[in-house]
Amino acid sequence: MKKALFAISSLGLGHATRSLAVIKHFEKEYDITIISYGNALKFLQEELSQSNISFIEIEDYPKLERGDGIYFYFYLFTDLIKTNFVIKKEHKVTIGMEDDYEFIFSDGRYGVYSSKVPSFLLSHQISFIPPKWLAFFKFVTDFSNYFYFKNFNKVFIPDYKKYNKSLAGNLAHTSLTNFFPHDYIGIVSLYKELNIQEDIDYLFIISGYLEDKKKSFISKLLEQAKKLDGKKVFILGNTSENEIIQMEEENITIYPSATKNFRNELFCRAKTIVSRTGYTTIMDLVELDKKAILFPTPNSTEQEYLATYHQYKNYFVICEDEDSFDLKELSATINKTVPLKPESKTNEALLHIEKTIKSYFHQNYFSIIVPVFNEEKYLSDTIEKLLELNYNKDYFEIIIVENGSTDESYKIAKAYEEKTENLNVYQSLKGVSKAKNLGLKYTNKESDFSILLDADTLLEKDFLNELNNYLNKNTQNNLSIGTTAIKPADNNSWYDRCWYNFFDIAHKITKTSYSIQIAKTSIAKEVKFDEELNYSEDLKFVKTMLIFGNFFFLNTKQVATSTRRFRQDGYFKTLFYWNIQALTPEKLKKHKPYSTVR
Repeated sequence: MKKALFAISSLGLGHATRSLAVIKHFEKEYDITIISYGNALKFLQEELSQSNISFIEIEDYPKLERGDGIYFYFYLFTDLIKTNFVIKKEHKVTIGMEDDYEFIFSDGRYGVYSSKVPSFLLSHQISFIPPKWLAFFKFVTDFSNYFYFKNFNKVFIPDYKKYNKSLAGNLAHTSLTNFFPHDYIGIVSLYKELNIQEDIDYLFIISGYLEDKKKSFISKLLEQAKKLDGKKVFILGNTSENEIIQMEEENITIYPSATKNFRNELFCRAKTIVSRTGYTTIMDLVELDKKAILFPTPNSTEQEYLATYHQYKNYFVICEDEDSFDLKELSATINKTVPLKPESKTNEALLHIEKTIKSYFHQNYFSIIVPVFNEEKYLSDTIEKLLELNYNKDYFEIIIVENGSTDESYKIAKAYEEKTENLNVYQSLKGVSKAKNLGLKYTNKESDFSILLDADTLLEKDFLNELNNYLNKNTQNNLSIGTTAIKPADNNSWYDRCWYNFFDIAHKITKTSYSIQIAKTSIAKEVKFDEELNYSEDLKFVKTMLIFGNFFFLNTKQVATSTRRFRQDGYFKTLFYWNIQALTPEKLKKHKPYSTVR
């Protein structure tokens, strides 16, 4: 059975409840592993106790926006630093297990992603609302968000695309979305409508994660609830307790937590909900078309913003002063609110998530073309690496094109051909362009992209998975030609690494390449390499390919090439020659010999 990895933030039970709807949608088709922590982990274990789901506990981020006065800013600064370390830690754990899963789904845990496995993030908080004294630094938090969001194939935003129908307002609708793949999917709620009587007059749901704000708030609500007529029920979101308290004279029932169908039942039975302005709660209210009185958590800039936004929208009754309020007065105004009539609900969102995730499972067919001229020293290592590629053998081929060698290169290649099903060897007239064109001619008719590889360039085992994931992530960008980051293969000195990093930056900026080009096969077969050029043929090829699509640069650690030319001629001299060759008019380069290094 296929496997999926889910990572759920424990900063409030809202992440767990909304993600539970997604988990339940996929659990029939996938063996699921869940990464979580604390109350959220306990909640999920209880909810899924009858399912064949495994759990991993990994420390979560610190609870931001705690403390008061100067301590608020002190904690905010130190907690942000700690958050960065936790993100790195959870990413390291993910890398160690990524090969076991078909996809990764993260709700609020930014380090749980993979460059090889399709990875998705669920988040409504695209842009943070900083405290007013730190508003100047908003661009820093937005950039940090972008830095993390870009690692995912797609960010699912649980909100409506039209701003006038939005539930998250500026949290989810920001210019930042122009810079990473995203979809507005509508609301995601665990609750389902039940055809039962509304016999609970007030349902109090208090499951916020800031404990120092929670206890005093519950006490105030209890005092106020005693003055209200009708049946009152409290759910405290405390998974570590199980005692149910009955206050019969006041007609109040207190549950430490409510799980599974019972929680859904209580919500549907309620006429009015009293809760925090947590975003998941807001989605739940819209899903079940419930009226509500909402209080933002003090110092929670997100909830304070949502309170202001929804007060303006008049979707719910909002009270921003939890020190002095009268629930009777607030409930008297509830009929003046105008609940949002959503264009879609959870079922549509789940189907969209499923369809989108499965669209990233497409396996591109790759043709790896290796032109060979007197490469007996390097060829075996190159081919051995290609045979170790961790990619479905039915979806890639290796084409070796020997062109005029006077050493044992052809013999070596033929020996591999005899024992390798997806490797074919051809011979062409002397000339790298002739060899590359012949390789393109013999590519499989199913080929999506051709990887033109120097014979001393090595691909690590996960390269094709990483490339496939990148191409699927960027299908809308009309990619026609690209290259990758490259490491030195046979000399790992700091000096070599610095030069190779410099070349990476230069090729990314100038849209050029060396050692490896990745081209859309159907276009490359028409464009072809100029067979009158023995050097700079790749420059002309890339330039022509760009007429038909966009250039891409894959930042990877899976490609390495020999330093032989640099060791012989030196980096400065080689760079000088490359620039001279690039600037030389094409007509002066025709049929000119190229100095090979062997």
